[in-house]
Formats: sequence, C-alpha cells, structure tokens
Amino acid sequence: MEPTRYRIAIRGRLTERLGSAFEGLALEPGRELTVLVGEIRDQAHLYGVLELVRNLGLELVSVAEDPAA
Repeated sequence: MEPTRYRIAIRGRLTERLGSAFEGLALEPGRELTVLVGEIRDQAHLYGVLELVRNLGLELVSVAEDPAA
C-alpha cells in the first residue's frame, strides 16, 4: 500500500515543541488553525495520529487527503 499525503487541521496555533509530537508531519501555522501535512502510511498510522490529537486535548477541525499530492 502506498502512503497517502494528508492535511489535518487543528484549531489554534501549535508550538514547535508540541508539533514535534507529530513526528514526520510538517506544521503549517495559520491565524486560527495549524495544519499538519505529511504522508500517512496506512489507516493504523492515521488513527494513531488522530489519537495523539485527542490525547493532547487538541480540537480536530478536519482530515483530508492533500489534493496537491
């Protein structure tokens, strides 16, 4: 299975330190959202990232495949 590039939007601005918890994903900070961008290996990897979002108490806004990929 080929990795898929995703864009995962989180409400608020993540610090670089907090963003480092999302190893392998780049941070795209915005005014009200931070977008995590990167390749997700498979469904288990995606669920792991989403669980980390929840465990850190972050508000998930959206999850989508990156149309630029």
